[in-house]
Amino acid sequence: MSYREIRNFTECMRSLGYPRIISVENFRNPNFELVADCLDWLVQRFDESADIDDDISTEQDRVTFLKNVSKVFMSKARVKLNIKRLYAADGLAVKELLKIANLLYQATKNADEDDATDPDAADAFELDAKAFDVKLVRQ
Repeated sequence: MSYREIRNFTECMRSLGYPRIISVENFRNPNFELVADCLDWLVQRFDESADIDDDISTEQDRVTFLKNVSKVFMSKARVKLNIKRLYAADGLAVKELLKIANLLYQATKNADEDDATDPDAADAFELDAKAFDVKLVRQ
C-alpha cells in the first residue's frame, strides 16, 4: 500500500466517471462497502451483461460476490485478482482495484485516440486500394 497507488486509483476512477468521491483516507481503515461498490461499478462498466448479486450483508455473501467478480475478470479480461486482498478492503485492495481501473482507463484512452485520428488518412488508404485495381488504373 503506497500513497502513489491510492492516488493513481482515485485519479483513474475520477477520469472514468465514478459517481462517488474517493479520498485517499478512505483506505486507511478497512472499508468493504467502498471496495464492493467500486468493484460493482467496474464490472458494470466493463461488461454490462454481467449479472452479479451485490448483496454483501454476510460473510458468505461477500465471499460469493468477490468470487463472481473475480470470475468475470478472469474469463473476459484475463486479469487475476487476489480475493484475500480484496476482502481485507484496505490499502492492499487498492493494488487489485488498480489493475481493473488501469485496464478500463487504457481502453478509454485508446478509444479516444482512435476517434481523434485524421479522417484524411482513411481517404488516402482508399486511394491506395484503388490503385491496385487494374481496370481503374487504365481509365
